[in-house]
Amino acid sequence: MALEARKVLPTKINLIRLRREERMLKRIRNVLDEKREVLLHYIRSYAEEYKRYQKEVFSRINEVFNDYYVGLSWEGLERVEGYTGGVASTLEVEVSTRILFAVKVPTFKVDKATVPPLSLPLDAHPSLTMSFLKLRELLPSIIKLAEYEETLRRLIEELRNTQRLINALDYIILPSYSETIKYIRSVLDQRLREDFIRLKMLKRKLEALAGARA
Repeated sequence: MALEARKVLPTKINLIRLRREERMLKRIRNVLDEKREVLLHYIRSYAEEYKRYQKEVFSRINEVFNDYYVGLSWEGLERVEGYTGGVASTLEVEVSTRILFAVKVPTFKVDKATVPPLSLPLDAHPSLTMSFLKLRELLPSIIKLAEYEETLRRLIEELRNTQRLINALDYIILPSYSETIKYIRSVLDQRLREDFIRLKMLKRKLEALAGARA
């Protein structure tokens, strides 16, 4: 929390307390900086892995669609829609979490019991059948790709939050502590000078008084 220098009582106790808090905040700043670097490392690593995995999955999805469109051209849209009319429209995914450098990231797993069975007749075009089988085999990879995306999103969000804290420390909190400490020191120094002058004047008066009595 930022401080307002003029609202802090300029005492030695407050000066000691603020110096101690400033040192603690600087240590926190260093820890946050280290956290940022580690998060950047994880994000770069996951981004590279995600890019590679995405390319692989998209290539296999293209194969599925190629087979599907070949089968569709042979069977016709009406027949294909008839084949799929009784297929369940939902697919359940088991979601859990794990901790990755103090960040909760998801893990997704397809519930195999909810994967629809092959609903095509025996005389369906082979390409249509292959597209269904390839898609069913590809489902875990698609879910894994979604897991990569969500993990990256959460890591990036954590990085943004960390950067916001660092910025707050660098541009608001620490400068306010520095300004307040500087203000208290100047007030205390001024008081010390005033006390020294008063003592000096008092000493002169006492010496003059002693000289007059003599």
